[in-house]
Amino acid sequence: MYQHPGVYIEHVPSGLLAIEAASTSVAVFIGPTRRGPRGEPVFISSSGQYEDRFGELGGGKGGIRNLGQVADRMGFAVNAFFTNGGSKAYVLRVAESGAAPFTLARASVAIPNPGVPDEGFTVTAADAGSWGNALIVHLRPTDDETPPDLELGYTLDVGIELDGAFTVLESFSGLDMAADAPRSIERVIAEQSRLIDIEGGVVPDDIAAVTANALLGTDLVAQLASGQLPLANTSIEITVGTTTVEVAFDANNADFAAVARSIQAQVRAGSGGNLPDFTARIVQSGGNPVLRLASNIVGTAGDVSVEATDDAAAPLGLGGGGTTQAVPPTSLDAGGLIEGYLTGGTNGVDEPASAEYDGAYRTLRDYRDVSIILLPALNWERGGDNSIIQAAITHCEFMKNCMVVVDPPNSSVTANQLTSPKSVKDLGAPTSPYTALYYPWLKVSNPHYNEDTAANLPKTFDLPPSAFAAGVWSRTDSARGVWKAPAGLAATVRGTNGPNVLIGNDLQDNLNEWGVNCIRSIIGPNVIWGGRTLATKAKPEFRYVPVRRTQNMIGESLYRALQTVVFEPNDHKLWSTLRASVGDFMSGLYRAGAFQGEKASDAYYVLCGLGSTMTQGDIDAGIVRCVVGFAPLKPAEFVVVQIKQIVGQAA
Repeated sequence: MYQHPGVYIEHVPSGLLAIEAASTSVAVFIGPTRRGPRGEPVFISSSGQYEDRFGELGGGKGGIRNLGQVADRMGFAVNAFFTNGGSKAYVLRVAESGAAPFTLARASVAIPNPGVPDEGFTVTAADAGSWGNALIVHLRPTDDETPPDLELGYTLDVGIELDGAFTVLESFSGLDMAADAPRSIERVIAEQSRLIDIEGGVVPDDIAAVTANALLGTDLVAQLASGQLPLANTSIEITVGTTTVEVAFDANNADFAAVARSIQAQVRAGSGGNLPDFTARIVQSGGNPVLRLASNIVGTAGDVSVEATDDAAAPLGLGGGGTTQAVPPTSLDAGGLIEGYLTGGTNGVDEPASAEYDGAYRTLRDYRDVSIILLPALNWERGGDNSIIQAAITHCEFMKNCMVVVDPPNSSVTANQLTSPKSVKDLGAPTSPYTALYYPWLKVSNPHYNEDTAANLPKTFDLPPSAFAAGVWSRTDSARGVWKAPAGLAATVRGTNGPNVLIGNDLQDNLNEWGVNCIRSIIGPNVIWGGRTLATKAKPEFRYVPVRRTQNMIGESLYRALQTVVFEPNDHKLWSTLRASVGDFMSGLYRAGAFQGEKASDAYYVLCGLGSTMTQGDIDAGIVRCVVGFAPLKPAEFVVVQIKQIVGQAA
């Protein structure tokens, strides 16, 4: 509205759209893990972040768990992806609870509220799984003075037992026990902790009325000078309340930590479920190891009785063979400590059913930046149930912006190796253009193996190649662009000792025509020597991985950018805007080398308008059609050099 004579400045939008190329290198790892949020994609950009959210507490090794004689395929896959050039990924944990003992539960413990008599808190591990059973919580006055000043509030430490000592993983100070306080313990933990949840209220009757007494524990051995205990063929009896359990020792010269683990496991199992929270551990006190027993199930200040045979009495420091010690009340006003051991966490079913994966695929519909789907725990089985992988392919065909890298069976453990056209055909691999398959499996060093301390573990594991290939995809996209085939001498496979099946030209002759991409050693390093999809025979126009992925990228880029024109008037102004904006985007790709053609008109075209892409009926129905065509680059898969001699001719 112009009110007075003068100059008025108006900023008028140009109407052009800025179309940005969609990322093509974001992977998602879907599978079972022992820790982490369930059914919720977690974004990570390094193996260290995977370790922080999904790895063993205090375990290191990039989050790769020590599962004994089998490989942690999820942990290895994530590390392989980032080692080979991956930069962005999601991890989507699938977990399923079955019949006992394969339930899925979070570990928990009840601790008293030092500010409110007869009330307490329930501390629960942030995620389901047995990993939470290693957590220990310490609640104490904030130790900023001597004696502690309760006006400073309380400190909650969350940690684990590591090398016989309590190691803090998270610490929260200045906490208030009142639920409505600005720094209430419930509010701070909810906002800041990644390991536990906490809920106030009356503690359940079966653990409660617990003041700080039983949680402090009982020190049964004050001083032990040696690092080993000769307890072979000896036993002790531990009585808590009315429950008595006999603990037997079989191994000679057991160390302190082994004694603690043996006591804890046998008391829990031998009590018939009456002492699920019983804990035995070794702590350091004054430089000497101390065997500490604690049971959170003791409801009043009572006795913990230990009887030992004469042979076991001396090593355990029990004098005449037995001791009964009352668990003393703890006064937090005097700087005492409330200690709670989380228990009851279970992992559930090791191999979740297809319904769990189906839920994961539905969740991924809201994560359109995902362009590579990996299923590290699964491989395509000849004549087996491959429904979970097939569902992932269906998801890709619905989204039209991502691909599944399918893993073959491990040839080192099956007689059905991919060595002939018949064996490939019998595999029955999918023929969707949204799939790619790499072969063979790769040998990878086990980070937990040690010839001195862990010689019983395998030195190496055979691992499926999909995560390695996905990392190479990402590296190639960053260096050259999605239109470059992720194969060749530059596509080196890192972090591996080599394939478990050596492939030569004769064998690859049988595999390449079916779209099986081989990992070989051509001039030394292991490289990916193939860039085809599994649609090689079914849909030859999508024979090559870069062609499929380039089309995915263009489609996703336009899908995101053109959201801004929804509900705009469907007239010539909109059509010209689309032609200009999409044309600029395609021109940028052409100049970057994404298309064939000596000039732009040979490389791509953009059409939008009445009579060319739409009828009046389309306009009346609210439909605007924009047609984009491009000439994709295809790799020089077969380089033919013709050599002939020139016969001498007269001058």
